Amino acid sequence: MLTERLAAIANEIEKGESVADIGTDHGYLPMYLTKEEISPKVIMADISKGSLNKARRNCRELMPEVKFDFRNGNGLRVIKKGEVDVIVIAGMGGNLICDILGRDLGKAKSCKKLILQPRTAQGRLRAWLVRKGFDIVNEQLVREGRFICEIITAVPGEPRESIKLNLEPESIKWEMPYWVANLKNPLVNEFISYKIDRENRILKSMENSKNIPAEDVKAIEDNIVYLESLL
Repeated sequence: MLTERLAAIANEIEKGESVADIGTDHGYLPMYLTKEEISPKVIMADISKGSLNKARRNCRELMPEVKFDFRNGNGLRVIKKGEVDVIVIAGMGGNLICDILGRDLGKAKSCKKLILQPRTAQGRLRAWLVRKGFDIVNEQLVREGRFICEIITAVPGEPRESIKLNLEPESIKWEMPYWVANLKNPLVNEFISYKIDRENRILKSMENSKNIPAEDVKAIEDNIVYLESLL
């Protein structure tokens, strides 16, 4: 039932933990957590009525004997403070995830764990989490089609000093932090190499253009040096 990406998210959830899946879409993750008796309570939430109806249809077809909790609404507004142990937000942009959590920071901090899978702006999300008082306790890289997905697990509380990077959220060191580079994962080198190729393309484009400030070129060159040091 689960893709490798959703299975990796499910593996972060411990038996007995209640879960709110924000932006549930098809509802496959909550169904799996229920079927495998991992979570005694799951909430399927989505701002889109169409997506929530899709989840309802899947539940009726695949698990008709279970009465699931469906909630239509914006972000964390559909849950109460402290209602669940785990909040999952997967498949959205990192900026949107920051906005969702920031609008209801008290609710976000009332849970035991956040499991986040940003499609974009991963570095900005990491920086936001650390600066808002979350500790990043685990990261995973998982292939889905032609993409390598990043899964971030964070818990409320004082971040470890080792992840407090005194850098702007746009820094390459937030986008590709040393702790991700140190993962024992066969995708790590491929992921870093992809980013090096991207930065080299940007650098080549700059070199072919006029009036590019020297400091902008230097910033990209520094990014390449940093990324190559991780290999």
